[in-house]
Amino acid sequence: MFDTLEPTSSEVYEYAVEPISRGRLHALTLGVLDLWCAMSGGRFELSSTGQVVVRERESGVEVLRFPEENPEQLAATLDVVRDQLATCDPDEFRVAWGVGD
Repeated sequence: MFDTLEPTSSEVYEYAVEPISRGRLHALTLGVLDLWCAMSGGRFELSSTGQVVVRERESGVEVLRFPEENPEQLAATLDVVRDQLATCDPDEFRVAWGVGD
């Protein structure tokens, strides 16, 4: 008689962009290289990489992690994940990304 609304994936999962964990020396080296490239007119952006992380809202359990070494690729991955969370139901999202395999 009554139809129940199925939740979207964005109601079940949440996403975030997190920095890639690196040691201090590695992070300092990347920062110096970025500064050198910026001063010489180039664009390197080694220190601005990150990871797209998807977690269950209720439990906080991590289900997906995408480390990206390139800022443009990070943005593209974030757009795809954000779009699929908004448009797919949870089962479709799990199948598309292999969650729980």
